[in-house]
Amino acid sequence: MRSLLRPRLLLPLALVGALGCGKKDIDPPFTMAVDIPVAARVGNEAFACGKTYTNVGTTGTTYEPMDFRVYVHDVRLVTRDGEEVPVTLTEDGTWQHSGVVLLDFANKDGLCTQGTAGMNASIKGAAPEGTYTGLRFKLGVPEELNHGDPTTLGEPLGDMGLHWNWQSGFLFTRIEGRTQGLPQHVMHLGSTSCAPPPAGQTQGTAGCENNNRPEFRLDGFDVTKNKVVMDLGALFAGSNLDQNLSGPNTAVGCMSFPNDVDCAPIFERLGLPYDGQAANPAAQAFIRAE
Repeated sequence: MRSLLRPRLLLPLALVGALGCGKKDIDPPFTMAVDIPVAARVGNEAFACGKTYTNVGTTGTTYEPMDFRVYVHDVRLVTRDGEEVPVTLTEDGTWQHSGVVLLDFANKDGLCTQGTAGMNASIKGAAPEGTYTGLRFKLGVPEELNHGDPTTLGEPLGDMGLHWNWQSGFLFTRIEGRTQGLPQHVMHLGSTSCAPPPAGQTQGTAGCENNNRPEFRLDGFDVTKNKVVMDLGALFAGSNLDQNLSGPNTAVGCMSFPNDVDCAPIFERLGLPYDGQAANPAAQAFIRAE
């Protein structure tokens, strides 16, 4: 399996000369293919549906995965001089479309009965040839697509299981599992406190108070060697996954809406502000480079 996750940079594309009588050859810019592996973990263990993890969260509970899917976009590489260079994502008709990638770590094993058996654990695209020392990307679906019609946007934006409604848009993450205390703990990240559609429109929103799109900045990331790690153990390190602390008639876990005490420690580990809690990017622990 390790070989499947090894980052790959293809050699520069062959030069194509524009030949003509009396004309100087013109060579296009060199381009390299980018293939960034993304590994899902629960602490030090690889994530897999059908497994049971121990010592998760503040109660040291067990955790049995039910789903783990994440949208990312706005992927950029960073040069030695600090310049951000966008990665042109490959349009594959399944996992990448319109600058959005769906990272899907859940198949149909164990309790993972939602979604599809297919999985995607990489970000693929192209960038100008160069030496890069950092990686940037945002979690979620960009605003210009978030409130569109999922039935017409094309895969991977067509899964209604990753969509709330016209007003709020997509679930940026769908992370679910069973613990010792709860038959289902959910962590759904998405935009909240979204206004109704603008005057004269029946769909979409006039704007969301909480956009909830964290940006991840991985300095020292060598695109030829490193991989991105998404760690549920770190994400839930400050959370009690055995109780619904917000009380009855509320989401069991965190669905991003204000006034849910279960969301506060999770948002902190995403580096996001939450319900009066200031954003603290330094506390971000969910995503790292290896």
